[in-house]
Amino acid sequence: MTAELIRNPLREWQRRIWAHAVIDDTTPSHDELSREADRAERAAIHARQAANRAIAYTRRRPSRYANASYELLLPEQDPAGKVSRWRAHGPRALLIAGPARTGKTTAAYAIANDTHAHDQWVMVWTAPDLSAALKPDGEPFAYDYATGCDLLVLDDLGRERVTDWWLEQLQRILDERCAQERRLVVTCNTTGPDEGDDRSPAEVAYAQLVTRYGHPIVERLIDGGGVLVLDGPAVRQVVTEW
Repeated sequence: MTAELIRNPLREWQRRIWAHAVIDDTTPSHDELSREADRAERAAIHARQAANRAIAYTRRRPSRYANASYELLLPEQDPAGKVSRWRAHGPRALLIAGPARTGKTTAAYAIANDTHAHDQWVMVWTAPDLSAALKPDGEPFAYDYATGCDLLVLDDLGRERVTDWWLEQLQRILDERCAQERRLVVTCNTTGPDEGDDRSPAEVAYAQLVTRYGHPIVERLIDGGGVLVLDGPAVRQVVTEW
């Protein structure tokens, strides 16, 4: 790949050298040509990396979410525009909680697709898939990708088996992303307040997550952004006519 990246720029440098067959003050030095070659090679490598990451995102994305967008969200999936405004104006992290089938994953993919369309590096895993990917026989570079991408979407947190090992890996990923100020979207299923419980749905969701993961991890999950609860009517029906 490197040879191909360098070959075409070399033709241009050869032309420039012939143009300066008579050496004068405008003739580029060997060091200048070397630095320009290095810059061109780095730019070509970065462009290829970006293209490969974009291809990987579209290949990994489930087809049902390929067209997820803010315009297609129901009002209950975008309360006060907190989903559609998040990429441009929201806090670093967004935790989307609520009962099952309320459109949390669709809302997360609307953000992911928008971020991808703005040429940023997006990685999406379900929590069980990320747990499996991080194991020695899992996906190579999963940890590096999970910590280094511009946006990490962690879907269905709570479906994975919670072990000390998983909590340690999750804490490491969240700490690194927080330290580097890289953005995070997490979805998880939570239940609403019981009858007589005067706490808000967000407070109940927070408490449920703390019970499962502990305060340090949950604080990293929200990182000052709070909990966005989607608790409208079910978006997906359990049984449909066919």
